Amino acid sequence: MATDLLFVAAHFSHMGLSSSYANSLQRYELDGADAAKEFLDREGVRHTHSSAVWDAISLHTTPGLPERMGGLTRFLAYGVRADLFGDGIDRFSVTQKEAILAEFPRGEDFANSYLEALGRGIAHRPETTFGALSADVLERYSPTFYRGNFCGRVLGSRWERNSGDT
Repeated sequence: MATDLLFVAAHFSHMGLSSSYANSLQRYELDGADAAKEFLDREGVRHTHSSAVWDAISLHTTPGLPERMGGLTRFLAYGVRADLFGDGIDRFSVTQKEAILAEFPRGEDFANSYLEALGRGIAHRPETTFGALSADVLERYSPTFYRGNFCGRVLGSRWERNSGDT
């Protein structure tokens, strides 16, 4: 069952970037997590399992968090890191790496193609990138993107602007 849940989590982890969510205003990870949970609930999967998949998808990109979460979130994060960054690739022999790439080819210019697809999937919802890794993508691919700043948000809060009002 655990490998089935990991498969579903991996399959839905980027669902929020698809055209089905072209009008969504929430983080793409949440779109994917919601879609996976709805799918599993329709299939009659126990709530604890569908919730674990939701957690894994929604939290796997949060730095420092997956290492402290349960196995599914951790495994999804490690899988994504292996796929995108090559984390742990040194554990495989040249023959094993060649076999993996033969079975799962990355295609030409995978890195740029992936980042461009991510940028297209979040361009219409830049406010969801605040504090997220996807802000790096929009900063690279969108000339009109302005990265939110935590200090600016605190200093510009309504409390600060209205502190002298009575």
